[in-house]
Amino acid sequence: MKRTLLFISILFTSSLLFGQFLDTDLYRTLNGSYNNPNHPDWGQAGTNLLRVVPSAYTDGISSPAGWLRFNPRKISNTVFAQDSPIFDPIGLSDFCWVFGQFIDHDIGLTPDGNENFSIQVQTGDSYFDPLGQGTAIIPVLRNIYDPATGSSVANPRQHPNVITCFIDGSGVYGSDQERADWLRSFSGGKLKTSSGNMPPFNTTTGEFADPVDPNAPEMANATGISNKIYVVGDVRGNENALLTAFHTLFVREHNRICDVLAVKNPDWDDEQLYQHARKMVGGLIQSIVYEEWLPEMGLHLPEYAGYDPTVHPQLANSFTAAAYRLGHTLLSEQLMRIGEDGAVVPQGNILLKNAFFNPYALIEVGGIEPYFRGMGVQKQQMLDSRVVNAVRNFLFGPPGAGGLDLAAINIQRGRERGLPDFNTLRQGLGLPPYTNWLDINPDYLVYDKMHSVYQLNDIDPWVGMVAEEPIPGTLFGETVTKFMELQFGALRDGDRFYYQNDPVLTAEEKTWIKTTTLHDIIMLNTGVSIMQSNVFEAMPYEEICDHLDVDLTGNIHTPSGVPVPGVTVVFQHDNASFSTNGLVDGNFAISHVPGCGAESLDISKDGELLAGVTTYDLVLMSKHILGMELLDTPYKYIAADVNHSGSITTLDIINVRKAILGIVDSFTDNTSWRLVPANITFSTPEDALVGGWDSTIDFNGLLSMDYDNDFIAVKIGDVNASIDPSFGGEVEERFAGNGLKVQLEETTLKEGEIYSVDFYGKADQNIVGYQFALNYNAAALHLVQIDSYIENMGEDNFGVVEATGLISTSWNQMGTNIAFKPGEKMFSLVFEARQDGNLSDFISLNDTKIVPEAYDQGLNTGALSLEFVAPDVIGTEFALYQNYPNPFVNETVIPFYLPEDDMVVLSIFDVSGKQLFSENRVLDKGSHEWKLDRKNLPETGILFYQVETNSGSQTRRMLLTR
Repeated sequence: MKRTLLFISILFTSSLLFGQFLDTDLYRTLNGSYNNPNHPDWGQAGTNLLRVVPSAYTDGISSPAGWLRFNPRKISNTVFAQDSPIFDPIGLSDFCWVFGQFIDHDIGLTPDGNENFSIQVQTGDSYFDPLGQGTAIIPVLRNIYDPATGSSVANPRQHPNVITCFIDGSGVYGSDQERADWLRSFSGGKLKTSSGNMPPFNTTTGEFADPVDPNAPEMANATGISNKIYVVGDVRGNENALLTAFHTLFVREHNRICDVLAVKNPDWDDEQLYQHARKMVGGLIQSIVYEEWLPEMGLHLPEYAGYDPTVHPQLANSFTAAAYRLGHTLLSEQLMRIGEDGAVVPQGNILLKNAFFNPYALIEVGGIEPYFRGMGVQKQQMLDSRVVNAVRNFLFGPPGAGGLDLAAINIQRGRERGLPDFNTLRQGLGLPPYTNWLDINPDYLVYDKMHSVYQLNDIDPWVGMVAEEPIPGTLFGETVTKFMELQFGALRDGDRFYYQNDPVLTAEEKTWIKTTTLHDIIMLNTGVSIMQSNVFEAMPYEEICDHLDVDLTGNIHTPSGVPVPGVTVVFQHDNASFSTNGLVDGNFAISHVPGCGAESLDISKDGELLAGVTTYDLVLMSKHILGMELLDTPYKYIAADVNHSGSITTLDIINVRKAILGIVDSFTDNTSWRLVPANITFSTPEDALVGGWDSTIDFNGLLSMDYDNDFIAVKIGDVNASIDPSFGGEVEERFAGNGLKVQLEETTLKEGEIYSVDFYGKADQNIVGYQFALNYNAAALHLVQIDSYIENMGEDNFGVVEATGLISTSWNQMGTNIAFKPGEKMFSLVFEARQDGNLSDFISLNDTKIVPEAYDQGLNTGALSLEFVAPDVIGTEFALYQNYPNPFVNETVIPFYLPEDDMVVLSIFDVSGKQLFSENRVLDKGSHEWKLDRKNLPETGILFYQVETNSGSQTRRMLLTR
């Protein structure tokens, strides 16, 4: 049975890439190379560990250190025996040591070689040699070393780190191409998974039931309980069930992020999704290390000041061989497995010794959730010079068959790696040596046992580190604190791709990474419904609700990102409600509310019925209904479904027009605004009308993590999203066209007579819609009737308030060929004069009730004005208008108006004045359109068209393109 990698550690041990060219300025390589452009091999897999102090080999070359010290097993039995639990006094949970092991396996691995360095077990050892045979050993192999070293005192043995030293998620993705490729699905950027959303097994399909794949990456399997084990980015991923749970968690998070990125970036391919999700997962792991895990243990690094290319990030030999092996003292005899009800699962908790390299430990309880709950409940053991039997007296078979003692192995590992004594190492870290046993730890039981097996200046470094009294309120003593600060500072500051310095991640992504906690990742990727906010602090399951406070935050903005003020946000709890309203900048925050008992979050905004709503929106709705120009975003669909029927029909147009004309003051079966959760995605724009979303978010009695979600505020009826909420709902200035002059004949009125006031339109283009309102003096004029002359115009296009003398009109094109042509009579208002006076004294344009504007065939919006003219002006002027489309490729239309029957000559010239085309026609009085085909025009570019009549001649410019 191969046990080699189990002996390395169970805890706290120790370009053409990715199938295509990888820009190493922007992306990490798999093996860590080129992170530092000046030193491309710094931190690279396969490079040697650093020495913070010179090696202390007995022969100065490679012979293990400490040859005069006691046998490691004797030291273990004397100092490290632990018969009962001693829980961490600062209350840290099992999450602390498990995440520490996960990070250990992300940054360092120095495998065993073939040199035997086993520990002789004393005859009569009560666990390993109870029969007194004197042949029991604790098997140990020396680590591999750089073959270019170990040749002389000037060139002592050095050891490689065979994986990248960076906190880069290599435990998820691997540090070499072959493993990374095997783990990928090559679809949607995702990693392979097996049933239950677990990592793939080392089988042909990744499923447990199928045959073992001989080409699957190697995975350590020291116990051999099953030849089918999970495959992850690090060879040690199956060492215990909790570690495997962490690997699973970040595989799921990678795939979840791929789904989010695919929605935001539908044009990204598999490689882009994979690489960006890999960046984000690596960033999350880094953020958890520096924002949560280290501070919880009492370690506080200086604020990040940016990448420092002079900092070497590689691990120190004494860090992997001693300082980072402290987790072995934190282990408990059993791993807790808690169900959703807070009770131990029917299968029971599991002994730590039975969770090593055992996939059944996960399979039998249905996955990783019971382990995560258990980690949060159980306190880890105290970091001290005591180690539980599960890893100090781990038997390979029956008594006398030998076994595993991690305390003894850690001592032996430091010696074979040539580490100096504890005090010498302290001096290498810039700390003074200890001169008194009481300085290491004033606990009599500790220093008495230490004194019995060591001299003060010849303590094995790992033993001195775990025996050292912790700094009050922290996990570690002075030596480990210093070492951890130095090493994790170098891993951060010497990493060009540390997430806060990453050249690809956006500012928004960096903020999200920094504020996302391990708790959040568990909530997002598992079936765990409730857990304490700080998972590194142990908490009884039944007390979580008493301490679960959550924050609800978000931003409310239009589809274009403009903040929306005046929104009401209500959080409903089963005992109370919390609300905020009148938001100025669109941001809302409801802080420190109970997560248990959370019922709902409701976002609403009332009023402002016509804010942003104009006849222009009716033009867009009409074009959509007729299939001429479909709406292209889900938010436009929501805005156009005015009556909330799930479809866009003429009824919606009627509803909006009545609102514009002042006939109604609300929309049928709808509110003025609808708030769409920003995390809702629609496969197609029309899916927005199907349903499945609401501005009320239901929490169903439990909100186990902070809620941070934006909402898209859609103004109903405002299809083109012209509203600017920051300016009191005013429509943004958008007059790009030349507009429309509404002309009517100035008339002198005599009391008692009936007058038909004709309204004509004068514009440079055919008009497809307009809106305006008129004030008339109700004491001077009595409205008798309204006559319409434009096709598709009727009484529904007018709103009249006789009491105040207000007439509103809104009209838009409702067919492919229906347009209001320049010079046409639009409508007539028939009045009875009740006072003498000029018409212009009694009628005026109202520019407050409705924004007066018109829309040409290019959907340009222009200002609309009212003009009183002399009788001989209306309909008597020859006018040539701009061609459309312009520019054009195949054909264009030239519109003009003739005040009388006439001979018309159309001529086309190039920029040099050369005539390219000429044709004449006899036409009747009125509006005309001359269709011109490009086959009549031999040249492209800027051309001039001229229309000559007896009433005059006019010339305009147009552009013909290929």
